[in-house]
Amino acid sequence: MNKYNHKKNLPKVVVYTDGACDPNPGRGGWGAILFLPEGEKVLSGGVNPSTNNRMELTAAIQALRAVPYQAQITLYTDSQYLKRGIEEWLPVWQARNWRRKGGKLVNVDLWKQLVQEAKRHQVTWRWIRGHYGEPNNERVNKLAQKAIFQNS
Repeated sequence: MNKYNHKKNLPKVVVYTDGACDPNPGRGGWGAILFLPEGEKVLSGGVNPSTNNRMELTAAIQALRAVPYQAQITLYTDSQYLKRGIEEWLPVWQARNWRRKGGKLVNVDLWKQLVQEAKRHQVTWRWIRGHYGEPNNERVNKLAQKAIFQNS
């Protein structure tokens, strides 16, 4: 039996994510920092073409995917699209066949991946104001910005 099988025994992980695009839409980059019990893990990547929202989702997906075991995760994002999407809008989009109120499709491929990755864990989603001096939010922003040009 895995020592983490019981929810109260799940390891605690803190994650910071960010996505960026220049221009939007255009070259995209994402960054994530994971604070795992065994140490810090830094991730980043880029996609061209993309949008800012797609990069925000990609950062969260890649961060959750990078946790090699079931965990109790607190994920910090400065994206209202990500936080409100996962907590509020998702059931409505699913009921509308992945469409917004006006009929436009949401980022179906990425939302489905995010839902799958989040199911593996106990995730608490936290919004923080971007570019407001929080050190780890600033770090992931720099990772995302750098990835726009390195990996696109």
